[in-house]
Amino acid sequence: MNMHYKLLVTKNGRLIDKCSTHSTKRFLKNLRTINWKHDPLRVSLRVGYGKQLNNFGKLSYFYNGGEYENKTDLWLAFNAFAEKE
Repeated sequence: MNMHYKLLVTKNGRLIDKCSTHSTKRFLKNLRTINWKHDPLRVSLRVGYGKQLNNFGKLSYFYNGGEYENKTDLWLAFNAFAEKE
């Protein structure tokens, strides 16, 4: 399965960093370089799994995502979203 990763880092409602890639290695590098010392930091993570048939027989895009305010929650979510079947 070819996954697509998207990351948006905001501080006080302003975008300060973004990354969108298919490469897991490149995405992990960007996750590790987030400076968590900036206090009101919010990170939006989205992992897309591509188009597949849903329960109604329609072609739909499947993804998991969320917004996180600390490093621990972000890494736990990434590990859950990116695990292999």
